[in-house]
Amino acid sequence: MLRLFANLVIVLACNFFLIVGNAGPSFAQECPDPAKVSNASAQQKQPSKRYDRALPSYRDKSARYNLALVGDSLIELWQPWIKDSFPTRPVMNLGVAGDTTQNALYRLDGLNLPDFHPADVVVLIGTNNLGAKTAPCAVAAGVVAVVSKVRALWPGAHIYALSIPPRGKRYAFYEDVRIPANQLVASSLAEMPGVTFVQMNDDMLRCGKPSDKECSNYKPDHLHFNEGAYKLITSFLAAAGLQL
Repeated sequence: MLRLFANLVIVLACNFFLIVGNAGPSFAQECPDPAKVSNASAQQKQPSKRYDRALPSYRDKSARYNLALVGDSLIELWQPWIKDSFPTRPVMNLGVAGDTTQNALYRLDGLNLPDFHPADVVVLIGTNNLGAKTAPCAVAAGVVAVVSKVRALWPGAHIYALSIPPRGKRYAFYEDVRIPANQLVASSLAEMPGVTFVQMNDDMLRCGKPSDKECSNYKPDHLHFNEGAYKLITSFLAAAGLQL
């Protein structure tokens, strides 16, 4: 497993330079070593109240679940519509609001779910890593590290890794980081068996091209989703092969 992870880091690094090689030398020089980003110590963060309440029950009844959702607030806030989205699947929602990829790695390390053997895992993480001083390869390396950790925890599961969605003013928050990060994740995960990268349709999520108009799929913060967005995401997952 360590060899597989090392190979994935090498692939991620190679793919990064293939994608940004024409962007100019200064951009490449500013990018941190993907291997160092992936191997950085996972960061501890307090879980949400919902997660704290749910985890003991998940542990006690873990054998009854066959689908897990892993990620940040975009996963955690899916909870009111989980049964509508996955009518035939008992779903374990392991999302925690505010988590970065580093926080998610820490959380996955402490799960302690020995009787949980999901058939499928959906991962949506990385939006909280976007920022002006963050290189796309750093964001991508973190997402790949989370998917690799999920693979190590549940080797029999098929993993569906969702792209980082649009957010922010005009739904165009740090697009210069988000878009290439998604491209890097897609190319890197193509080398990992049992993983499907799901590139969500950005324009469908944000109700068209970037603009100042409000989109009913998003809450007023232009970050978190309303029911319409979760319906779209469910359709993207179904089209990628996930049984609902």
